[in-house]
Amino acid sequence: MEKVSFRRQYDRSGFLKGLVRQRWDALTGGSLRKSDLERLASINGVADAVKALSDDQIRARVSQLRELIVSGKKKVDEIVEPGFALLREASCRTTGLFHYDEQILGGLALVKGGVAEMATGEGKTLAVSLPAFVFSLSGKGVHVVTVNSYLAARDYEFSKPIFDYLGISIGFLPEGKEATTEKKRAAYDCDITYGVGYEFGFDYMRDQLSRMRHPGGAPGEDLRYAILGREKPIPEVCQRGLNVAIIDEVDSVLIDEAGSPLLISEASSMGESSEKPFYEARDLARRLMESDHFTLDRNRRKIDFTSEGKRELFRDDSIIPWDDLRRPWETYVLNALKAEHLFFRDEHYVVEDDKVVIVDEFTGRRFEDRSWREGQHQAVEAKEEVEIRPEADSAASITRQRFFALYDTICGLTGTAAESAGEFWRFFQMPVAPVPLNRPSQRKILPERIFVDHDAMDEAVALDIAGRYGKGQPVLVGTRTIKDSERLSAKLHELGLPHRILTAKQDAEEEEIVSGAGQSRSILIATNMAGRGTHIDLSAAAERAGGLHVIAIERNESVRIDRQLIGRGARQGQAGSAQSFVSADDYLLQIYAPETAAQLKEMRADEKGELPGNLKRVFDKVQSEVEVTRYEMRLRMAERDEWLEQTKETLAR
Repeated sequence: MEKVSFRRQYDRSGFLKGLVRQRWDALTGGSLRKSDLERLASINGVADAVKALSDDQIRARVSQLRELIVSGKKKVDEIVEPGFALLREASCRTTGLFHYDEQILGGLALVKGGVAEMATGEGKTLAVSLPAFVFSLSGKGVHVVTVNSYLAARDYEFSKPIFDYLGISIGFLPEGKEATTEKKRAAYDCDITYGVGYEFGFDYMRDQLSRMRHPGGAPGEDLRYAILGREKPIPEVCQRGLNVAIIDEVDSVLIDEAGSPLLISEASSMGESSEKPFYEARDLARRLMESDHFTLDRNRRKIDFTSEGKRELFRDDSIIPWDDLRRPWETYVLNALKAEHLFFRDEHYVVEDDKVVIVDEFTGRRFEDRSWREGQHQAVEAKEEVEIRPEADSAASITRQRFFALYDTICGLTGTAAESAGEFWRFFQMPVAPVPLNRPSQRKILPERIFVDHDAMDEAVALDIAGRYGKGQPVLVGTRTIKDSERLSAKLHELGLPHRILTAKQDAEEEEIVSGAGQSRSILIATNMAGRGTHIDLSAAAERAGGLHVIAIERNESVRIDRQLIGRGARQGQAGSAQSFVSADDYLLQIYAPETAAQLKEMRADEKGELPGNLKRVFDKVQSEVEVTRYEMRLRMAERDEWLEQTKETLAR
């Protein structure tokens, strides 16, 4: 979070002086039907009056607002202006940061239950503190949701002095083995709780399982305990309700990760499973031929057996370990085929310490404690010849969309929301509000360069980096996979260019690596959105050399992710530039439009393998079609969730 806010010099006319109480009363009784700009003017107009208050007077105002909300005399929307004014002054006194107008506008969008589109580097952490404060006054709890543990801890540490000053309790949601129910409950009992999105969801499911399995949870138990004259035992839960969620990087949480349900697994009730079926299925899968025995749809990540393939599965049934099967033999072989053709090392997973660790396709981060379901993880382990871990059964699952829809109020912010405005409204009735930049952007977007293959593209990227290194300009290269990063790294080593690489293999060093990317002659290669949310400081020498230059290698499946990467440079009016490099070998074309990719490879290129720039429209078209396909998949998932929910309600009647 960059310290770019500053106290503005507002009108210090005699009208405000000596009228602190009168101005305060007028603000707390303001109209509900004001525009955001009118509200902004009101908040700015009272800035001097609030500044004149002592620390005790400010805390008394907080108590007053809390009483108005708890008693029901006022709704949250009616105390937004005085609440924002108090929070901004508290921030200035504790951190030295005074929310600028654009951050106030972002906060106003959030407090209305919308999505604030704030560009990268505009100070979203400080903007979140505004709605978090006014929502917290109800005493029902506010969950500030981030995409990873590092950002949750950073935002918690940054915000704690502000809320402590105002008498608002703030907690950090622990994770991992040391996260006991008592520690989690203590975090949830705070007015505001910072944590990672998936952990809020997992805790919700754990609480539901606890209630369901509790001896007093069955129908009629209230009556039974009343007859026995005993106090009904209370299940051990940690959450006290789902009141308000403020979601940072809301597009990543609600859209990009919508297809990955949250899942709690438990030790299998069927006991230990044998490793033999996975190895036998792997060996058979490697003998099967595409087209002859199975069809492969990489776009939909789907494999189907042909008639001949199904016969081949049972041609030699002596290899089938019948006594060790936990599911149909066909499923084992299908998982083995997927492991070979759809799950790739250093893209979907990494292998560390004899263990397959899943890598998030959108952020490049590792998920140590997650595994694929229905034997798929074990199939990948067999492929990599590492220890095959025991399977687990699914105890509970919920999609992120359905989980966050359980909150009474949700809102969020991101730098890339406009492209998904329709989806935010369709699923959550959340309007998107673009927030203007605090300072005009100085970013220079250079024309996209297109090549026949990765070799030609890598050569061009390396030469471009070498030129910028020579003049002292820092470069951040965003790649789609770990393999892409390592391939480009090898090319830079050939040229003798010093650089750093950030992948899922180095995520523990993420902040330190990314934060140094703005130094003169720095070269950083980072997978996808690794380091998302980390502030990059520009040195004076780097700014003189043109600021941070961002290079995007390949298009992503969503233009939003491309925009997020480009937004890493030229923040807050700083100098900076960005350029994309693509090729016919790119994943986007190879998976979703292989015929188009083949045609591009046959086209006449220059001596360096570069194709005409007007072919950009080809990549635009494919990317647009993929986004539509992904949206339709999320729509079907949401409809299925809705149907399941309706079915459960019908059966419960």
